[in-house]
Amino acid sequence: IIVIDFIDMSRSRNRDAVLKTLSKALDEDRTKTYVVEISPLGLVEMTRQNVTEGVREILTKTCPTCDGESVVLSEETVAIDVERRLRELAAERPAAQAFLIRIHPRVATLLAGGPGRPLLEIEEETGKHFHFEGSEGLPIDHFAVALEGSREAVEERALPFQEGEEVLVAIEEPHMYAEDDAVAKLDGYVISVAGAGRLVGKKTLVRIENVGRSAASATLVEGADVIDAPTNGASTSVRSQPDEEAKPRRRGRRGGRGRRKAGDAEGGD
Repeated sequence: IIVIDFIDMSRSRNRDAVLKTLSKALDEDRTKTYVVEISPLGLVEMTRQNVTEGVREILTKTCPTCDGESVVLSEETVAIDVERRLRELAAERPAAQAFLIRIHPRVATLLAGGPGRPLLEIEEETGKHFHFEGSEGLPIDHFAVALEGSREAVEERALPFQEGEEVLVAIEEPHMYAEDDAVAKLDGYVISVAGAGRLVGKKTLVRIENVGRSAASATLVEGADVIDAPTNGASTSVRSQPDEEAKPRRRGRRGGRGRRKAGDAEGGD
């Protein structure tokens, strides 16, 4: 309810003129309004429909499972809660250098690469290192500690690929900034593939050149087959670097993804 006080209007014709002008102006307002007649004291009461977002709209979004019959927490709301839990985890378990946390990939993306990059701030503040794994099938608010310990042990498990490893991926979408490149995704982990812009919607073999916590860069393997595939196809490790036998194989998994050695891929069950 809005109350407007038009002072010093003793003449009724002046009050009527003001009310008429106000009503005319409100006719152009797309929001529903209702104006009560001006009082002898120059007061006008009116109502206007509230079209701003409330707390519920800010913190939640329409549930994708029940198609709008209810709401679930938004990724942004869950990410804020995860920030708090990471700080608590670092304080409660001081002996651990690093943690592997299982959360929804969209929440992990907000933490690792969102505005302000909150993960870097938390790591600088706590002196701990955090890695994430997960899959689209997880509830949006899922949070679990999958592994804790030394930084080396957690990174061994958390990083999904090795540099030099050759991986069969589904090229899902063009790169946002480089028109000749494209992107493959695996449970929220992004692989930027140089020169793959023409292969969107296809599967092909790529070589991992650089590995980060939330993304990797890769190049196309020369002479590799290109096949049609759904854009949500899984990426599978099918061949490793030539000196694989000379050093231990990294056996980390990310969100339940299976990774096979070269012998497994060729021989099979």
